[in-house]
Amino acid sequence: MSRRPVGGPIAMCQQLRHIADLGDSHRIRVHVLPFSVGLHALLEGFVSLMWFEDQPPVAYVEGLSTGRVLEFPSTVRACQVAYDHAMGDALSHRNSLALIRSIAEDYEHDAQQ
Repeated sequence: MSRRPVGGPIAMCQQLRHIADLGDSHRIRVHVLPFSVGLHALLEGFVSLMWFEDQPPVAYVEGLSTGRVLEFPSTVRACQVAYDHAMGDALSHRNSLALIRSIAEDYEHDAQQ
């Protein structure tokens, strides 16, 4: 299985376990979009969707050396649709946490060799 390790196997193991612990504590919801999905709606970059009580929703998009807040309603809706499509291909929270734990174990094993 192909992965992108950053910081070595021990750091990867610790980081992945921390993410899984946050998911277990219900502080975050984790949904892994597997590499096997291939081309997907969010491949080009990162999107964060934000809603406010007294303002219209906005989207923050990020790419290499760029970041922008998008405010036009049609553009924000397009970002929401792209996000929804990606989530449709993502693993469930439970399966994502199981995968993350499995990968953490693989890194732990690699660190012991």
